Amino acid sequence: MSRMEDRIGEILLNDRVADGVFKIRVKFDSLPEEIRGGQFAHVKLNDRSRLLRRPFCICDYDKSANTIDMYYAIVGGGTKELSTYAAGEKIKVMLPLGNGFRPDKNFKKIVLLGGGMGSAVLPAIPRTDSQFEYYTYLGFANKGKVVLEEELKAVSKEITVATDDGSYGKKGFATSILAQDMERIRPDAVFCCGPEVMYKALAKSLEGFDVPIFVSLEARMGCGIGACLVCNCKVKRNGVEEYARVCVEGPVFRLDEVAL
Repeated sequence: MSRMEDRIGEILLNDRVADGVFKIRVKFDSLPEEIRGGQFAHVKLNDRSRLLRRPFCICDYDKSANTIDMYYAIVGGGTKELSTYAAGEKIKVMLPLGNGFRPDKNFKKIVLLGGGMGSAVLPAIPRTDSQFEYYTYLGFANKGKVVLEEELKAVSKEITVATDDGSYGKKGFATSILAQDMERIRPDAVFCCGPEVMYKALAKSLEGFDVPIFVSLEARMGCGIGACLVCNCKVKRNGVEEYARVCVEGPVFRLDEVAL
């Protein structure tokens, strides 16, 4: 894990980009030497009555400009408050936290699979490891929820967008569409972020393919640094079930280790 630091950042933009979804860009005096796709930032809100920080994945970053991008959906009072912050305001951010996706150097082709807001985890992967060939699959409920298509198209050999209701792209689930393309693509790994139900569908859809699948888990967090144990999840290792902290041992795990 990269060395984590608490930093003061200036908001450059905080814009609505889809139904209930915002993109925030924060500039710092400097960024850590290493940031990987799958790592996250822990944001402290300026309202002192909100004691707990909010974890958001590091969607993308720019080392030359010392900026990070994060996407978030308004799901409660904290994210609603964050959506009111304007350019020029300062926030305190601890980053980077957790482990990330670490492609094997022998990989050539990698599938990026995103479900809903989980898609926000993906852009930082090719940003960090640009030497691989990426095939991207994004799944959303409907057209109004689609985000990051253009950003990921720019770094992918192929990109497929699917919606549950068929209002945009292909109709259906991204996991099923990927399964239909596996023989043609023959990827060396699948990197995925989405809801738990997507991981269950993915395990079933790709059951007949001998390909490692890595997923980024989401969990409620307290401290974000492994001390409070709020984000424990159950994993299976060597046939034994045990608990792992999503904020430290995760958020990236092999799918076959996760007890869904």
